[in-house]
Amino acid sequence: MGHTTRQMAENLGTAIIHTVDLPQNFSVERDPEQNFPKEDVDLIARRVVGRDFNGHPCASRIKQHFADTARWDFHEAGQPTFFFIDGTHTYEYCKNDSEKCFELCGGRGVFLWHDCNETHPGVVRFISEWRRQGKDIKRIAGTSIAYWKST
Repeated sequence: MGHTTRQMAENLGTAIIHTVDLPQNFSVERDPEQNFPKEDVDLIARRVVGRDFNGHPCASRIKQHFADTARWDFHEAGQPTFFFIDGTHTYEYCKNDSEKCFELCGGRGVFLWHDCNETHPGVVRFISEWRRQGKDIKRIAGTSIAYWKST
């Protein structure tokens, strides 16, 4: 819907915010490749992409990309150093998106993962994996957000 995107754009007054969403007409039933399993199918079906920022002054700094991140070329976003990962919440997508973002920033960035909680075990599994690799990922108290900043 774009609520978090709008908050970021309004609070980062000069930043260009890139979002990646499934195409507007995406349907799980018509997904030809099914690269990775998708969760939140009910949310995908009733979403209104960009609803919360379209028509606001900050929208001019939001670049929307419509693609499945399993196949998207992350280089289209340039060389960002801040990543908010809030995809379909499966292990496969969380791993794919995080690793591609890590590669994009050369391992020097700030990562936030949304929905890092017991209702999204794929996200928790991936975060645990990166922790075992030595990344000091923290949960932000009172939220479902996990945080890591490279040193």
